[in-house]
Amino acid sequence: MNYFYKTGTPVTTSDRDKQISTFIPLKFAKRSGRSVITTVEDAMKVTAPHDPLPDTTLMNALVKAFHWQRLLDRGIVHSGTEIAKKENMDLATVNEILRLTLLDPEIVEGILQGRQPQGLTMNWLNTNPIPWEWKKQRDKIQNIARNPG
Repeated sequence: MNYFYKTGTPVTTSDRDKQISTFIPLKFAKRSGRSVITTVEDAMKVTAPHDPLPDTTLMNALVKAFHWQRLLDRGIVHSGTEIAKKENMDLATVNEILRLTLLDPEIVEGILQGRQPQGLTMNWLNTNPIPWEWKKQRDKIQNIARNPG
């Protein structure tokens, strides 16, 4: 019979001749909403205290934006209005999300890796104009990092 014990729980048996117990130290953790089981060796590895996690709202918006742009480019849909009808969304929301395809690829990569400034949220992107030039976009994002709030 197999048993799993949390790290630090001693294994004891009353009849050592008939039953064999194996102690496997495990660590249970939550990562991105999922339960993850790691061994002690993995848990002991030195990691950064706060590894950046991607903003899932921004990631989902980026995925939608680039998917919709691909549909527009291939002629599968002809306008944001058509996308809004098919997705059962407001046209303004679709246009705000499609605007993300104009972001500098370095900014997009930073968002996907969780390196975006804390103040860079979907709400911020919806309420602030995004310059067309990538250099100006990077400068604006750096200003968010310097002046969060």
